Amino acid sequence: MMRSSARLLTVVAGLVLALTTLAVAQDYPSRPIEVIVGFPAGSAVDTNIRTILPAMQKILKVPIVVDNRPGAGGAVAWHALAKSRPDGYTLGAVNYPAISGVYATGGMAFNPLDKFTFLGNMIYEPNVISVARASPYKSVREIVAYLKDHPNGLSYGATGVASLDGLTALAVGKTAAVRFRIVNFEGSPDAVSALLGGHIDAMGMSVSEVVPFLQDGSMRPVGVGGNERNPLLPGVPTFAEQGFPLAVNGASRGFIMPAGADPATVAKLRDAIKTAAADPEYLETAKKMSQAVHFIPGDEVAAAIKQQIEFIKTTFAKTN
Repeated sequence: MMRSSARLLTVVAGLVLALTTLAVAQDYPSRPIEVIVGFPAGSAVDTNIRTILPAMQKILKVPIVVDNRPGAGGAVAWHALAKSRPDGYTLGAVNYPAISGVYATGGMAFNPLDKFTFLGNMIYEPNVISVARASPYKSVREIVAYLKDHPNGLSYGATGVASLDGLTALAVGKTAAVRFRIVNFEGSPDAVSALLGGHIDAMGMSVSEVVPFLQDGSMRPVGVGGNERNPLLPGVPTFAEQGFPLAVNGASRGFIMPAGADPATVAKLRDAIKTAAADPEYLETAKKMSQAVHFIPGDEVAAAIKQQIEFIKTTFAKTN
């Protein structure tokens, strides 16, 4: 009789726990959500995140606010996120290959694949190398030719050597047997100011970032990533066209959260991001801002980052 009672109590306790977990999942979210962004306001990552948030707020029915914590190529924010509760109320922005590069080159003390759950990315766009209007360089070929005659004699603005723009310079250098003099900035707005002010010779940036400067004539893109010319930059030859096929030359941006969250919360957030990425108002706004919307499920993001970490560890070790 006592054994039967004990078994009954165990079953009841299990049902109570399951019902409590279900209730919590059904109630989520019940208060504002914070997104920690590891780059300054106005940077490509920040702008991409802020653009989709109105659509996500409509779906989740709570305010979503951005907390910018720039530094160390995104690592400052990622360290803060890793210490947060996995309750769905603190999310993070993820951009690769930046997170892959920061970890693979020793800039982050933990493997992001262990510490984070990847929720999904909504942007993919290739990187661009740009110069100021007054620059003598018209192509990546010309820049490479100059570097061959003047080793390490051309400054290149990046948001960290392991960021997309830094890795693009590294990839060009490896392919062409030259080396850029990389100057690191907290975010692309600072690098833009330095380029337009004549303090650096070139910089890496995303397609959406360079379009306004191309339109006002203050910058000249000299090369773009991708397998074919970008429709927003039809007159700019790809790196491959110029003789420099690169293994890393595009960026993907989206959302992550601390590992260990309730599966129902993870599923709700993943569904919200996927639905928001197809929202007509979001798509129209993103188009006006030259943002290349391309939804990538969380599991695929994690798989891509795993491959990139392995590639960058090998490439960076051989280059240095």
